[in-house]
Amino acid sequence: MREAVDVKRVLFIGCLFSIILGVVCGTIVAADEATAAPVVLQFIGHSCFLLTSPGGASVLMDPYFDYPGGLRPMPTDLAPTAVTVSHDHADHDYVACVPATTTVLRAARTYAIGDIVVSGYAWREGSPFGPYGIPNVIFVFEVAGTKIVHLGDAGPVTDPQIAAAISDADVVIVNIDGYVIPSAKILPFMNEIRARTVIIAHYTVRASAPFGGAPTVEQFFARLPEGVVRVTLAESTLVVTPGMPGQVLALTPITLVK
Repeated sequence: MREAVDVKRVLFIGCLFSIILGVVCGTIVAADEATAAPVVLQFIGHSCFLLTSPGGASVLMDPYFDYPGGLRPMPTDLAPTAVTVSHDHADHDYVACVPATTTVLRAARTYAIGDIVVSGYAWREGSPFGPYGIPNVIFVFEVAGTKIVHLGDAGPVTDPQIAAAISDADVVIVNIDGYVIPSAKILPFMNEIRARTVIIAHYTVRASAPFGGAPTVEQFFARLPEGVVRVTLAESTLVVTPGMPGQVLALTPITLVK
């Protein structure tokens, strides 16, 4: 005759198996999350940045031909998936620095570059008197839950649809030369679009070699109101995560002459 099943023993074994399975699966998930590639933003120099996604796609933003004193020429050994050009000025549109087969994005529309969604918005270059006739495409990059905005030489945005599209970004890259956006209006504009980490670009690298009327990092930081978090990093790269902290950040360009 068959023996009666020990119900308590079966339940105990089942619970134990569930616990072990949960621990193993949790460990695997945690390991996957820990080893997942990050979203990395690298400062090349001037207004040029390289964005690399967890999936391995990369976008080079506004490569330069003209550049401030204190920087080296644009590297020619980069091989990005795509290049964005905000406008046709020599310090923003040197696409000859990348292979001829590289996808070049100039138009104000949405593109899929691997796991990066790139959206362009048609605006205009800024001036002390407000936006004027030179077209400037603002590019928004969305990848792995993060949002990065590259303004190019755009001035403050007054179009409500574009303003909404560039708002609440984890990172906003802004020209601080004092011309496209007067210095006193940069922070109010960043606050208006609720930018979290503001990365400064398009500035004088060395005080002994002024780039137009642009300030140095130190001069710009000295003009910011008290209470604004100022951060200068010796590194050229930043790992971008959702919900970046509120700060004004200066990265070190990889082309800096030392």
